[in-house]
Amino acid sequence: MTQTIPFPSDPSQEVRLTADQLTPVLEQMLVKKSMFQFDASVAVKRMIEADLFGIPSHGCARFCEYLDAMDLGDVDPRGRVLVMNENDVMTVMDGSRALGHVAATKGVESALAKAKSHGVGVAAVSNSQTLGAASVYVRLAVDQGLIGICMSSTGGATVRGLNTKSGSIGNTAFAYGVPVKDSSPLIFDAACGAESWGKLKLLERYGLPIPEGIIFNEDGETVTSIDAAKVIAPAGGELGFGLSMLCSILAGPLSAGRMPIKKTRSESAEDSQHIFIVLNVSSFNSPEHFQKNLLAGLDEIRELPPSDPEHPVRLPGDRSQQCFQNYSQNGIPFQQSIVDEIRARAEQLGVAVDW
Repeated sequence: MTQTIPFPSDPSQEVRLTADQLTPVLEQMLVKKSMFQFDASVAVKRMIEADLFGIPSHGCARFCEYLDAMDLGDVDPRGRVLVMNENDVMTVMDGSRALGHVAATKGVESALAKAKSHGVGVAAVSNSQTLGAASVYVRLAVDQGLIGICMSSTGGATVRGLNTKSGSIGNTAFAYGVPVKDSSPLIFDAACGAESWGKLKLLERYGLPIPEGIIFNEDGETVTSIDAAKVIAPAGGELGFGLSMLCSILAGPLSAGRMPIKKTRSESAEDSQHIFIVLNVSSFNSPEHFQKNLLAGLDEIRELPPSDPEHPVRLPGDRSQQCFQNYSQNGIPFQQSIVDEIRARAEQLGVAVDW
């Protein structure tokens, strides 16, 4: 599941904003929509983290979509995440249609606490909404020296099945994070389809065409516009389809939800489910021994001869770490139309914007 299309970048179309500039504006807008201040702060932090780590398709670019979902009644700004079932190592939660970032944060925090006490923690969240970028949640585990895995199912059957031109499974999100001593962590985050729909929408914002062979219309013909698209190819053919099937089951029926093919309404009208798995290295192995063996393997991989001498061998998480260092110092680049949309909505809500 390699990234087949780079995230678009064009400084002539972009505005750079810092986290400090964005945070108070976005938080106030959510509070104006009746969210509690604490929940608003959590949600905005998750969105900005996605942008800081180079996932603009799932960060603040979708902020106005969340406001629209609140207006439609699909998201409950004051939804309280409820614990439905719990034991020493697992929690089942009902997201109560709260903003997905809030429900997902509570889910992974529960899994973290259980992993610290019992070695493994699992949390399943149903009746939720899209959580944004899956990797920001595994980072919460990695920051505490734990291994994190996240799977999320949002939307209907938009990924082509095997031997059919129709959508049969969801474009589910899959992410993992592994702490690495004295180095940036291993972070992997991908859709199980050939691309995420969010990235394809971002391409269109920049006026860029979508390459052929990625999305298809109802007749199975390749198209280059999202408006004409019904389904997307699975990443790596059978490999992406198989992984998406697993994600759709764990973050679906196992998490008190449905399979994507049974979701026929709009993305926000249907609910999303998430599952988080957190592993405490010290319960499996000596952390020192784990890191020694891990680093020995990673170092050898990095020393392999690169296929392109101008670009060193990469590991999962290298690009996101470079983005974080750049954007933390120089501001996050946003396509102009995204900034304009947020500013216009802020004005409607009576929230002052100085950028």
